[in-house]
Amino acid sequence: MTQPDSTFDSLKKDPKAAQLLGDPAALQSLLSSPETQKLVSLLNQAGGSGLKTAAQAAAKGKPDALMGILNQVMGSPEGAKAAEAFQKKTQK
Repeated sequence: MTQPDSTFDSLKKDPKAAQLLGDPAALQSLLSSPETQKLVSLLNQAGGSGLKTAAQAAAKGKPDALMGILNQVMGSPEGAKAAEAFQKKTQK
């Protein structure tokens, strides 16, 4: 028997996240939006090949590397603008 993913379980407890996870069309729309694509592109540029490893470590409760990449992106004007656009998109 597999152990439940605690990150996914935490997301399901957040009302907005649960609503989004329960609506595949809305989730697909968010994932394919220009705002999300820009943010992902910036994260890939900043994190390079280490982004996936950092995300996996964060999912296991060790967010330091991912937070470093996020801080790097958010510290740039382009990253801050992309994050703000993403946030506005998710608040709709």
